[in-house]
Amino acid sequence: MLSSSCNSASSAELTLFTASADNDLFSDSSNRFMNTAFEAQDKLGFARHLRQALPYFEEFQDQILVFHLEAVPSPENDSRIIEDLVLLNQAGIRIILVHGPGSSSIQSDFDGIRQSIAAENWELQTRILSISNKVQTFSAHLIRAVPSEIHPEQPQLPQGRVSGIMLDSLHEALKSRKLIIIPSFGIGEKGRLWLLDPWETAIEVASAAHAKKLVHLGTQTRDFFNSLPSSQMTTSEMRHWLEEQKLPQPVGRIWQGLLNACERGVERCHDLDYEENGALLLEMLTPGGIGLMVTNSDYRLIRPARINDLQKISDLLGESSAEKTVVFRSLEYLRQHVDDFHLFCIDEEIAGCVELQTMHNSSDALIGSLAVSASHRNQGIGRELVEAMVREARKYELKQLFALTTSQSSIFMQCGFKETTAEALPDWKLKDFDYPDCRVFRYNIPRNKID
Repeated sequence: MLSSSCNSASSAELTLFTASADNDLFSDSSNRFMNTAFEAQDKLGFARHLRQALPYFEEFQDQILVFHLEAVPSPENDSRIIEDLVLLNQAGIRIILVHGPGSSSIQSDFDGIRQSIAAENWELQTRILSISNKVQTFSAHLIRAVPSEIHPEQPQLPQGRVSGIMLDSLHEALKSRKLIIIPSFGIGEKGRLWLLDPWETAIEVASAAHAKKLVHLGTQTRDFFNSLPSSQMTTSEMRHWLEEQKLPQPVGRIWQGLLNACERGVERCHDLDYEENGALLLEMLTPGGIGLMVTNSDYRLIRPARINDLQKISDLLGESSAEKTVVFRSLEYLRQHVDDFHLFCIDEEIAGCVELQTMHNSSDALIGSLAVSASHRNQGIGRELVEAMVREARKYELKQLFALTTSQSSIFMQCGFKETTAEALPDWKLKDFDYPDCRVFRYNIPRNKID
């Protein structure tokens, strides 16, 4: 998810190969990706992308990810989604791929649909093996099913719904590092075969297997991405938004499915346009994201700084001090005052920081070191950090909160600060105040409003 900082899909692909050298990924295709990436960007840019991607390998190592593939792209299509799934599997991520008969199927009888699903399954396995003969696939009927209501337009089809997952067989295959391919069939009583909805099947598999992610890969929803209020939404936000919308049925059922899976315990659910080159790698390995993500956890949060954050805080403040918007802070200063800092994180990437300076036996505090990375500005992050410090000040029953700034006055005024003079600063700050170009702002903290 490098958003604007990731200049091409090839950089994400290169990152994956380089981080996974121990998994025999340096094949002919990896060399092609490396050559492309080095032609497109300098070595320092490559190193920066690699550093950003490495934490995601650690996060997803040995995790289960379930993908619903709307259709296998035709060989004439430029989509490289199958190749990217293979790369993730070779990097140690446990992949489960659920598919149906494909979008090109026009069969309306049971035998025709069954043959279409089988052909799609065979095409998937063939394409995977053509990409890498080191990948082992596993495809079997792992879904138990019972009959569902008769479809009014297709009464002759044996439609079923998922009643259970053969988890022992599934986990055994995952332990052996095989790429699991599940066709949309279910086995019922006496071995009867039932046709299943592949998207509903993927949701059931992800929930039962305690997958970290569920990803819909297709094209049905891409024309509606612009209607979304945000590309990252919590379950409550998504539920509220869906209740207010009148979406086409295919789009609504996919996005409702993402919400349902999150509410059943899948941590993050995504919808990606699989014809967008590199979309999957950009979503998996970069912080900015692509497509739609629904999450049941805090994707954007403000948290206290930790010792291992010091270098990133220093880099962030260094960027802002060069622009003369904050005072330079040395690593030694940061080490001594790390407990005073709070960070705004997006998927654990540090996007902003702020310092709350206090003094023993003083009822006043000072906001300092307010900085937001260039790639995350104009998103309200600075305001959220200031508001968080106001809450901290209330929690500790402080009376006044001060801020010094040369360029961020609008943020403080939006948060209720009023401009004042330097003489209003607490004594412990006034004695070393030597910033004639700074404007001073003060916030009187209401009493009895502890958050």
